[in-house]
Amino acid sequence: MSQSSLAIYYNQRVKQVFNQLLEFALNSSENSMHDFRVEIKKMRAILKFLKTVYPKQKLKKSARQLNNIFQQAGEIREYQLLLQWLQKNELEIFIKHIFPTKELEDLIKNFHVQVHQFKHDLKELTENINEYVRATNEILAEHYVRDLFVQMDELIKTSCSSSEWHELRKIIKQWMYAVNWMEAGQDIDIAYYQKLQEAIGYWHDAEVIKETLLQKKIFLSHDMELQKSFSIASEKLNHSIRYREKQITELLSKKELTV
Repeated sequence: MSQSSLAIYYNQRVKQVFNQLLEFALNSSENSMHDFRVEIKKMRAILKFLKTVYPKQKLKKSARQLNNIFQQAGEIREYQLLLQWLQKNELEIFIKHIFPTKELEDLIKNFHVQVHQFKHDLKELTENINEYVRATNEILAEHYVRDLFVQMDELIKTSCSSSEWHELRKIIKQWMYAVNWMEAGQDIDIAYYQKLQEAIGYWHDAEVIKETLLQKKIFLSHDMELQKSFSIASEKLNHSIRYREKQITELLSKKELTV
């Protein structure tokens, strides 16, 4: 009996998630962590689909295990992106006084300590999910992809506000992953949706960095150099946020004109 497109895709993800976990355990590089998180996201997308087909209780433990790994990997990735932004904008003063590289090193060290447990959890959850993937009729996956597209397009048509952008991006990403489960794919130009979700992603990253800086209350510091650097950082972030907001709004308007 031949495997479904979903099963083939899932088997590829299982292989890659273990490969990327091993890669990060060996070199702790930013690229390997990024690739590992992408693979986890793809597996979470499959799990989210399966939870629409089967009782959630049967997949509850697997979801919890996967989310735990994703959350801890996410803490590392967010700190990496923060340090990248500070270095790019020549704001090393924050790295020296507020966001030391040692904190990132500690996060990575803690992750490494848990790698054996992560491997165990991944083995258990992937075997559990595999049973449901193999039992799932491919037609259900096709219906799911179409439903996601309708949700996504409806949000875009309604000129969704910035409070809905992050949710829109999650639906776009879920749809883009899910298209790979279909044997014939979809006759839709994905480039537009890819560009839109990337723009929202950059906007969201800037908002997260801005909020991270605000939480540290650097603007209350008695250190004038820190205060001055905070003003510079805020100006750069606000400029980036405004630019991305304009880009996203234009992309949404462009789509409206074609429907």
